[in-house]
Amino acid sequence: MTRKDEAYNYIKNEIILNHLHPNEVISENQITERLNMSRTPVREAIKELVADGLVMFRGRENVVTPLTAADVQEVYELRSLLETYALKKTINIIPIVALDKLEDEFEQAYQANDWDAYLDVDTRFHALITHLSGYPRLKQFLNILKAQTARTRHVSSYNPHRMSRSIEEHKEIIKWIRLRNLDEAEKALAYHLQRVYDSVGAYLNYIN
Repeated sequence: MTRKDEAYNYIKNEIILNHLHPNEVISENQITERLNMSRTPVREAIKELVADGLVMFRGRENVVTPLTAADVQEVYELRSLLETYALKKTINIIPIVALDKLEDEFEQAYQANDWDAYLDVDTRFHALITHLSGYPRLKQFLNILKAQTARTRHVSSYNPHRMSRSIEEHKEIIKWIRLRNLDEAEKALAYHLQRVYDSVGAYLNYIN
């Protein structure tokens, strides 16, 4: 991992975990001191985060991009369109053994009530759909959208029922992918993403 990648991952995680809040100034000095690196990789990382839409320039300062209700709606609608399209390209080649493993890991996360483990499995499940598409630009666009939606995921942990419901939604998607039933798999995926969007109101209340 390069120093730029290290800085990128650090700042991105701070934003996703809401340790850096919307409109908060990102201090290059603090990051260079915390990560014990020069300004150059930090500045390169910030430029990449600007391209991802997580950071914006405001005058001479770098600030965390605010996330409005309209932003969230746009991001989830686009993600649903692109991810269901990716599913069309991958449904017949997604390995059943990979689905079995992910389903087991979802269940383990639920039994342990481990939100972080659940989020990790969720990330890998959706990445599986995208990465097998063979469309690098589709993967790139979805990764940018997922970086935006990731900002809402940890706050959903305040809903005690969200993990169990989400896992059931994932199991429904997995069931139809196993059967290579595109119509039902698309419906299940779109329904899941809509339910995630519906739960984001708690996040918007939290940051506002």
